[in-house]
Amino acid sequence: MRNAKSVKAKMCLSLIILSILAGVGCSSSEPAPSESTTQLTIQTMPTSEEISPETSAVVTPAPTEEPTPTPMPTPIPTPEPEYIEPTKDEVWYDGFVDPRSIRAEIVTNPDDVTVLVNKYYALPLDYVPDDLVATSHSMNQQLRAEAAEAWEQMYLDCLEETGQGIFLVSGYRDTNTQQYLFDRSVNLRSLAFACKKNAWPGRSEHQLGLALDITPAGYDNIMDDFDKTTVGQWICENGHKYGLIHRYKEEFVYETGYGIEGWHFRYVGVDLATYLYENHMSLEAYYGKQQVVPWDE
Repeated sequence: MRNAKSVKAKMCLSLIILSILAGVGCSSSEPAPSESTTQLTIQTMPTSEEISPETSAVVTPAPTEEPTPTPMPTPIPTPEPEYIEPTKDEVWYDGFVDPRSIRAEIVTNPDDVTVLVNKYYALPLDYVPDDLVATSHSMNQQLRAEAAEAWEQMYLDCLEETGQGIFLVSGYRDTNTQQYLFDRSVNLRSLAFACKKNAWPGRSEHQLGLALDITPAGYDNIMDDFDKTTVGQWICENGHKYGLIHRYKEEFVYETGYGIEGWHFRYVGVDLATYLYENHMSLEAYYGKQQVVPWDE
């Protein structure tokens, strides 16, 4: 009996000691892991139940901007053309019309060196180019600056290649001078001759400052057969290199509305002059504005 009590007391004492040791182990700090130990932390995503409204961030998409419509441009109205009305019934003389008897449209681009001016396309009567300059090798004539520069270079090259110079009989003319020449032609020749050879005021290329009446050096008057002379032939073959075209050729008389003028050349710039020369075209044909003669109607 005494032995059983003694064993029981020893067991209780052992339990007490173990309880004390367990309490000390729980309160003591855990030893730091050694350097050779790798600590791996696995982090799991919270479930939808664990996310509270306070901690969840709601991303609101940015509103899509409506594109700004391109405004419709305001159309620029095409200006109505202005005309010079005829002052008499239409009359023709052997294929050449009296310019006073037909309607002429007033051009809106007189400063363009390629502008078409003839019996049907007129300049404003008060038009004067703003870049007229005195021209060398002439009878006190003026040309637009661009044409004058081309004339000077052509003169030098013609002299070098043919041994002969050229002379500018007439360049820019105002409407008063043109009126005088038309009336003079009527009085000395006839109205039919004037309609074939002379432009009415406002319908002359000379008013542009781009027309050149040329003759051989040593002469001061135009020559009907200038294009048959040495220098005339040279200009007919080389003038386009300087921006000049032989304006009133035999094959173009009914297209242009004027008879043959071997002396009359027109500056249109190198590009257009070369095109017309290589394609054997009149300026009227280039614009699709050939004169319509009565027998073609």
